[in-house]
Amino acid sequence: MNQRLQKLLFAAGAMTALVAAVHPDVASAAYPPYVRVVRPRPVVIVRPAPPPPVYVVEQPPQRTVVVREEPRYEPPAERSNLLGVGFRFNTMALEGTKLNVTELENSAMPGFGIQLQSKISRHWGIELSVDYIQTADGDSSFAQHTVPVMLSPIFYLFPDSAINPYALFGVGVHFTTLEYMDGLFSHTLFEIAGQAGFGVQVKLGDSFAVSADMRFLTIFKNIGERSEISSECYTSQAGGAYGFCDGLANLDSEDKMNFGMQFQVGATYFF
Repeated sequence: MNQRLQKLLFAAGAMTALVAAVHPDVASAAYPPYVRVVRPRPVVIVRPAPPPPVYVVEQPPQRTVVVREEPRYEPPAERSNLLGVGFRFNTMALEGTKLNVTELENSAMPGFGIQLQSKISRHWGIELSVDYIQTADGDSSFAQHTVPVMLSPIFYLFPDSAINPYALFGVGVHFTTLEYMDGLFSHTLFEIAGQAGFGVQVKLGDSFAVSADMRFLTIFKNIGERSEISSECYTSQAGGAYGFCDGLANLDSEDKMNFGMQFQVGATYFF
């Protein structure tokens, strides 16, 4: 049975092939046309990734910064006027006596003088002074005249300040004349002097200043020998005065020092 079926199927297939070869249209009609079925594929839309966010930082408006330096304080420039000429009033008082003839010796003596001042550096200066000092009028029978000539370095504490304290020290000479009995007898002394003191200078402008100071004095009084002074007295016009020259017996030639003070105020003009 199976063999017969196979033979029939083979014969049918051969006949079909023959017909298809002779009449291709008939063969194609015998079988339905081949239909290609295209199934739609899913459409994938690829969208590009969004661009990364852009952050915009707004810059502040451009500002122009002007840096101004504060002017630094500078002390006033030193003036070229290094020389000053001044006038002053003073009073000098010394302890002890000179020849020990009268108690009026070395009493308080007013006077006046001139001074030359010069700057050496910012803090240092120097002063040359000449004064004339004499006993106050009161007893015409005795007079004492002294001409101090002193050279003193000066240290200024605040040279840039209008109020300027200072200290000084110096040496010099005193030319002293003693007149007794209305000038009938006179004696001259050449004395070595030293001084040290302090004061204050007040500037009233670029070229003018006033000052006041106190000075402590040490004076070596070179009076000489008593015998020489007695001989000088007896040969003077006072030699005939009864007992006057005998008063020189109280002279102590070993007493050679006087100590005292000198106060003065003055004004100086600087060139």
